[in-house]
Amino acid sequence: MKRPLERPHPDATQSTWICPSCGSAVTTLYCGSCGERRTADVAAEPMRRFVGRLLASLRALASPPGRLTADWISGRRVGYLAPLSLFLWVNVAFFLVQSASGLGILAWPLRAHLSDDSIAWLTTRLFAQHRPDLAAPSAAYTDVFNVLESVHAKALVIAMVPAFAAALAVLLLDRREPFRHALTFALHFFAFALLWLCALFPMLAVVLRLIFARGMTQPLAHSIDLAVSGLEAAVLAWYLYVAAGTVFGLSRPRRLLSVLVLVAALFVILKAYHVVVFAATLYST
Repeated sequence: MKRPLERPHPDATQSTWICPSCGSAVTTLYCGSCGERRTADVAAEPMRRFVGRLLASLRALASPPGRLTADWISGRRVGYLAPLSLFLWVNVAFFLVQSASGLGILAWPLRAHLSDDSIAWLTTRLFAQHRPDLAAPSAAYTDVFNVLESVHAKALVIAMVPAFAAALAVLLLDRREPFRHALTFALHFFAFALLWLCALFPMLAVVLRLIFARGMTQPLAHSIDLAVSGLEAAVLAWYLYVAAGTVFGLSRPRRLLSVLVLVAALFVILKAYHVVVFAATLYST
């Protein structure tokens, strides 16, 4: 049997390993006596490959926005994580950061679902139909609902992706772009959005704690909420504007119009997401 060519191991100057097959002391990647490969490298290689692809994907995600999507669509995929894999791993990191910061970024308490003006007309009706025995939510029921709602909020984030991809596909109908391209764009956009929130909300948590320590008033809290919402929307709009040019080559006027439509669609999708999470939680309790 032909033995693989020997090449120096990256750590050859620092480590010697004992071949498990023949017992030789070896400093190369392959044993010079029997051709056995260093076991530590075999075990570590998948992890190194995954970490390398993850870091490369994150770098390409926003440098510039759309570069990762354009590379993936054109077939330059070696060295990157698949769009769905990247989204899921970012999703895990997002909810770890959310738990550490103590802020419910996408999770809403029962009170918020029943009082938000844009969806309260539906959520209050659903609540009255499903729980006619409760004229008002009890403290015990509210606690159970809020815990379960947080779980559903994490699990159902993915539901927003195809809806956003459908909105983008409609905007690109004249270009005959396959839906899979719009879906890839949407997965990368939501991965970027979650990373942006991962960076924003820990800083916000620190600021809020400092302000609360000094006695924050209701008007100030409302102003902070508006400022944060504006900052969130501005960065996401920037990503969409640049990425639409990088990936699809849209003109500036069309990119501007597309961003306005997509931001509006994102608002509607987010509200629909909260209704879906509310319904899933309500009918599970």
